[in-house]
Amino acid sequence: MVLGKHFISDVKSPVEKALRCFLEVNPTLGFIESHKVVYKRCGKVDKVILISGGGSGHEPAHAGFIGDGMLDVAVAGDIYASPSVAQILVGLDAIESSKGTLMIVKNYTGDKLNFGLAAQKARSKGLNISVVFVNEDASLEAESLVGRRGLAGTIFVHKIAGAAAAQGLELPEVASIAQKVSDSLATVAVSLDRCSVPGRADQEGLPGDEMEYGLGIHNEPGVLRTKLSYISSTVSKVLSYLLSHSSPINLTPSENIAVMINNMGGLSILEINVIAEEVFQQISKTKYSFKVLRKFIGTFMTSLDGPGFSVTILKLDDREILHLLDEPTTAPAWPKQFDLANEEPVESRITQYSPPPKSPYSPKPNLVISPEILDKVTTALLNKITNEEPLITKLDSLVGDGDCGTTLLKGVSALRDGFQNGKIDTSDASTVFESIGEIVEVNMGGTSGAIYGIFLNALVNNLRKGDAEGLGSVFQKSLSGALTELCTFTLARRGHRTLMDTLIPFVETFETTGDLKKAVAEGEKGCEETKKMKAKLGRASYVSAEQVEKDGGVMDPGALGLKCILEVLNEQIE
Repeated sequence: MVLGKHFISDVKSPVEKALRCFLEVNPTLGFIESHKVVYKRCGKVDKVILISGGGSGHEPAHAGFIGDGMLDVAVAGDIYASPSVAQILVGLDAIESSKGTLMIVKNYTGDKLNFGLAAQKARSKGLNISVVFVNEDASLEAESLVGRRGLAGTIFVHKIAGAAAAQGLELPEVASIAQKVSDSLATVAVSLDRCSVPGRADQEGLPGDEMEYGLGIHNEPGVLRTKLSYISSTVSKVLSYLLSHSSPINLTPSENIAVMINNMGGLSILEINVIAEEVFQQISKTKYSFKVLRKFIGTFMTSLDGPGFSVTILKLDDREILHLLDEPTTAPAWPKQFDLANEEPVESRITQYSPPPKSPYSPKPNLVISPEILDKVTTALLNKITNEEPLITKLDSLVGDGDCGTTLLKGVSALRDGFQNGKIDTSDASTVFESIGEIVEVNMGGTSGAIYGIFLNALVNNLRKGDAEGLGSVFQKSLSGALTELCTFTLARRGHRTLMDTLIPFVETFETTGDLKKAVAEGEKGCEETKKMKAKLGRASYVSAEQVEKDGGVMDPGALGLKCILEVLNEQIE
């Protein structure tokens, strides 16, 4: 994404509008718009009030964690700017309590100064205020003048202190528990790039081949910039910070821990889950033999759309902390939890499907294909599709969803692997295409995979119904029968800008002439004609005619993929 490119660049008060949206979906909340204070509408309460906040851009923190059992009040500054003393004082007055208020503050200079001064002013008015600072950044040295920063681990403090307050504990007890949690945290973040700040001009990102470790949540630089590496290496580096001697917590073997993998705002759910799986795998293999009692994956504290993640470890050497962590909350951003204390190992819950035995079949002598020919075809096919995949993918990115080339290459790669490893039954042509159909069904998703699968299965059925004619004659009839059956499952026909524009002329020409070269030539011609066609089916039908006709037209990627297959057959089969 281009830095600075946003839908909301023209919005004058994005923070206020974003906070108002919390009220749209949560009727338990109130909002003091003039001071950007979101609070739980509960009147006077007989419990310790929890207040937190900071600059905006870290959503769902902090307003997303308001609810029974977590925060009561959140004070929002502008994007990446601490709220003012005046704002915080209004937040302190939002809910009246007989047991006082606990401030949970991340260790940033602006937050410390403004929350600290607000606490002093509130105490001078007779309010009972305690403050806990969170400073769990394991990438920074504690001896630095400003100290460690508060990161996503702050959410653990919100949750556990919130549960303690909900149980009616007094302010010193709640503050003590919050401090204990803060002292038991370590977090490290890594990112592929800077985030994009709305309304800020001339934003500069990292070079395309670099990444950064040890960054904070305000778009500030990290402590180490390196070249992009494999996810295993990236996670290993993050864990090395968390487990080093300079980490804010001292971890020992067989320690009980909770782990939080936090999306910093710009990663897809798929990507953060892959990252989390790698984190859990590597933690399980460390020399420490940790007991990971709780695992949390999601978006907890972001840096706008920062394309990075952080890993937080919380020591659970106190049973009270684990109990409070498990207490229920109505805060909408807190995830559903599962007790992992007695879980069965993940590997024991993973199985692989084994297909049932096939029905007996007697190969037909007239359908036998030389294994040498199959070897030549599969080798040439893999080389061809490997070379053409970038073009097919590029075309599909223009008129589809961009997966046509990679899907076809995955299927062809599996086909070649199947032949080399004896997974293709070469007894006769029908068993060959049956095996290919099974490989396609497993390895090729999407529309093209389904079309290939239906056609191949229909081809197998037609080959086995054929008489004792020569192989060429049987194929003439069987291909035509397979096409007829395929057309009962899809509305796509010639002229609709799909792979059928290659398949139909190929099959029809081969049926009438029995000449493979002529049939392939007609298929190639049909493929070329898709450049000027308006799509009537599939995702390409949503693309404007102007996009399709740009630069002389865009060939249909599915038709091109099949054209490549037919060209290989034409070259390798004499």
